[in-house]
Amino acid sequence: MKPRIALALSGGGFRASVFHLGLMRRLAELGWLKDVDVISTVSGGSIIGAFAVQRWTSFLQSGGDAESFETTILRPFIERIQGHNFLIEWLLTSWQWPYQKLTSKLFTRTQAAADLFDKLFFEGQTCDCLPTRPVLIMNATNLQSMRAWRFTGAGMGDSRVGHAKWNSNSLPLSACVGASAAFPPVFPPVRIRRADFSFAPPIYGEVPLPDFPLIPLADGGVYDNSGLEVLTKAVKIPGYDELIEPAELLIVSDGGAPANYDFDASGLPALSDAALLYRVDAIARQQVSALRTRSLMTEFNGGSKRGILTGLGSSVGNMPADLFAKYCDLIPEGCRIPNEILVPLRRIRTSLDRFNEIEVEALMYHAYSLTDAFAWCYRDCFPPQYKLASFPGRWQIDFDQDKIALWKMAIETGGNAFRLR
Repeated sequence: MKPRIALALSGGGFRASVFHLGLMRRLAELGWLKDVDVISTVSGGSIIGAFAVQRWTSFLQSGGDAESFETTILRPFIERIQGHNFLIEWLLTSWQWPYQKLTSKLFTRTQAAADLFDKLFFEGQTCDCLPTRPVLIMNATNLQSMRAWRFTGAGMGDSRVGHAKWNSNSLPLSACVGASAAFPPVFPPVRIRRADFSFAPPIYGEVPLPDFPLIPLADGGVYDNSGLEVLTKAVKIPGYDELIEPAELLIVSDGGAPANYDFDASGLPALSDAALLYRVDAIARQQVSALRTRSLMTEFNGGSKRGILTGLGSSVGNMPADLFAKYCDLIPEGCRIPNEILVPLRRIRTSLDRFNEIEVEALMYHAYSLTDAFAWCYRDCFPPQYKLASFPGRWQIDFDQDKIALWKMAIETGGNAFRLR
């Protein structure tokens, strides 16, 4: 299968989910979103990716354009994360956990989160109810095989354990999203009972792992927080006989946290071992992410791949200087997010609590603006059918001093503490 457009949606909690919505909104305006054939997701990307794909048929039937995207996907999702505080509702169920633990050996805090995902977003849908296009690939991490574990509408598995197709035992969509978003140590691993499924041999002829009765799955970001690996080479995915080849156009939305340089070296001797290990782990993850990003940008700039990468830590000023000067002639400076907003915007929490309306608008507008800018910047490299039909995008916000002050306060205050009067 050669996808027309492949979309990678990174992890990063609801912050990433909302950021991805901004990118998808601009893709819908361009007429590209309806041509997406594969979506690879991680954690927060899996939440919005699964929510969108289960509504994809309605999106296409109502026109497949920006208006239908807003009514079938964007607005319903925003209403859910603003009308509920997932974190509080999850904690309020904690009184039930001891009983549930006694009645089910597989019950964990992650299962409680998956149940809440189902209540708010998925309404009992199972993976085998997903449409055949776009192919949704939800990525988790197998802690035994140290490989990316993938859930699709047709099956699940990894290259070392092997793949299993859904028969009459398809998992709930919420359980797969819960596994993809099981960030340790807050959410313990999801455990798949091996005996419930029939796994084929390892994909690449590797020595099989011991047949442990339970397969522990953690957040997909432990292995690949961008969800890129499955989209950058010809790969066999669970439940499909044909390989998924690299797409004609690859679009990456990275709502993960930019590098954190807030580390006081003078306090090093007093830090606990746990804090030191956390910092070392953060550096390792940052380096892996940076290597993936640099490799992808090399491919986009003169390599074999075509596409764009939008990241929370990026800005429109990251395009080449000559193109940025031309871009500034097309987009008024007052419509570009100023740095005094970008800095706190990049620090918005990745938790699953309620987001205020300015946080939502700011995250979406940042992703929308980056998508608009980079699609224009690299337009000459795209296949002919993806030349820009309209530029700039229809969504433009004028930032006067009052709006800058209001947005800055709302973003820095965050969550439930800020409400527009």
